[in-house]
Amino acid sequence: MKTPTKIIRTDKWQLNPTPDQKVFFGETVKIYRRACRFLVGIIYTHWAQLGSLTADRVAWPTANQLTPAVERLMHETAKRPNIKYPQFNKAFYKFPSYYRRAAIAFAAGQVSSFVTRYNEWQSGTRKRRDTKPPRLNADAGCYPALYKGQCYKLYGFDSAKPTLREQVEIKVFNGSDWVWTNVQITGLRERHQVASNKMLSPSLIFNERVCHLSVPFSCKPEKRKPEANVTAVDLGINTTATIAVV
Repeated sequence: MKTPTKIIRTDKWQLNPTPDQKVFFGETVKIYRRACRFLVGIIYTHWAQLGSLTADRVAWPTANQLTPAVERLMHETAKRPNIKYPQFNKAFYKFPSYYRRAAIAFAAGQVSSFVTRYNEWQSGTRKRRDTKPPRLNADAGCYPALYKGQCYKLYGFDSAKPTLREQVEIKVFNGSDWVWTNVQITGLRERHQVASNKMLSPSLIFNERVCHLSVPFSCKPEKRKPEANVTAVDLGINTTATIAVV
């Protein structure tokens, strides 16, 4: 019997922010997208060197070679005072490290996708002969990915049954500084209660119409018991027999 494969399923956790928190969420998404646009330019410029590095989002940060390579270009530290792009630290003062790394991962994905599609276009792999070349879209409508402990903290998840106590504390930008704000979760499903499910990094989805966390889970289906299988046979008159095992 085959080993069950892991499946990714995403839940939507509805949030109930105050008017001030809506402003903070809007500012957070805005500055995160600005950082992504900035990083797309840097990564594309150096893609000849960066493209061969590993950027494993699943095993991040242990297996990620691309993120530190990009940071060496644009993130100034005490041990690394001279960098090629000091403008990033000036434009995004006190930008949280985990937001920065999430933005690097997104920007690298944008560049990688563009380079792949452009190479295919150059090689002649096109739907039509007059198809225009793809463009590098640095202004994608992305949303910040949140890393547990650094970007978000959960409260009120001790009970086995969902209640109105569930809250999430998110690090947000208030227009001048990065602060923590606590917002109530008003709607969620039960995937977080399944012991075999592993919660991955959620994304903060906020715009004029919606406000929620997009929460992916790595789900591991239970192994089927052979004695629980059901076998059905359809004896066709003019065709061969069809057998189904579920």
